[in-house]
Parts: sequence; C-alpha cells; structure tokens
Amino acid sequence: MASSGRTARLWRRLFVGRNPLARPGDRLESRLLVILLLLVLFSIPVVASLGSETYASRLAVAEQEAESKHRATAVLLADAPVSMTTGELESVGVLARWERPDGTEQVGEVSAYRGSTRGTEVPVWLDDSGELTSPPITRAGAATDAASVAISAWLGVVALCGLVFLAVRGVLARLRAAQWAREWARVEREWSRR
Repeated sequence: MASSGRTARLWRRLFVGRNPLARPGDRLESRLLVILLLLVLFSIPVVASLGSETYASRLAVAEQEAESKHRATAVLLADAPVSMTTGELESVGVLARWERPDGTEQVGEVSAYRGSTRGTEVPVWLDDSGELTSPPITRAGAATDAASVAISAWLGVVALCGLVFLAVRGVLARLRAAQWAREWARVEREWSRR
C-alpha cells in the first residue's frame, strides 16, 4: 500500500498537468526532473560505449604485456619475517634469486608472504630485460577495468543530474519562501487597515 502511494506521488511530481494549484516553479521542477531522468537513461548507451572502448584498449595492453612479460620462479635466500599478529597474510620484501630469460641469474628483493622460509619458491614476472615487473593484465582484469569505468561514469552522470536537480529545487524553494513572505506582508498590511 505504501509503495502505491509513493508511485502516485512520483507520478504527480513528474506530470503536474493542468492542476490549477501548481505554481510555475512546480511546472519547471517537473519538467527538469523528467529531462534529467531521460538524460540518465540516455547516458547508459554512452557509458556502455565508453566501457567497450576501455575494454578494447586494456585488451590491447594485455596482449602486448603477454608478449613482453615472462613468468619465472624466484627462490628465497632468507626467511621472511614472521607476522606480529596470527593469521595475517601480508607480503614483505625478501632477498631471492631467479633466472633471467637469457639464462643469467639475478638476485634482488621479491614480495613473499610473512613466515615464508628460505628455499621457498615464489612466482614472479619479468620484463624482456629480466627485471621484476607487475603481472600482465588479463582478460578478466581488462573486463573489470572496463566495467569500473562504465559504472563510475554512469554514477557520475547520476550524481551530477541529482545535484543539478537539488540546486534548482533549492533555488525554487527560496523563491517560493520569498513569495510567501511578500504575500504575508501584503495580507498583514490589509488586515492592519481594518
């Protein structure tokens, strides 16, 4: 029952119609709300296209990184520090050795879980020169990035439209309050003459 009341109120707010009690500000607010709702709806294909473009560009980067990054295994040369709190799986830098793509050995610091012991094998990613690098972007990562961009853009449009509506509604409320004050002042003058 409550939802039908809300729906009726929303309908009356969106379509003021020929209501003789509707003020010009009410009609302006109604039209603005309809326009902003349509803008939010019509922005969906635009942000979907933006997400698609982001996916295509991230996928191109993923393909390029798949060719230029190589998976290797690093062997820890020291024990990783033990966690201060139990059950914590945070990573720390530990000295390790790995083989470069050209066959030479490299020694440096890699990220390993706390409590890892010397001799533990840790997967790492290397660039073409054999230096440590981040893992390549995956198809799933590209899709996640694209969805994040599209959703963020759409929420930005929704927030902007909401702010515009609230700002206009605030201005109209001030104008209505000022009009009420003028009308009451006029009524008070007329009553005081009697």
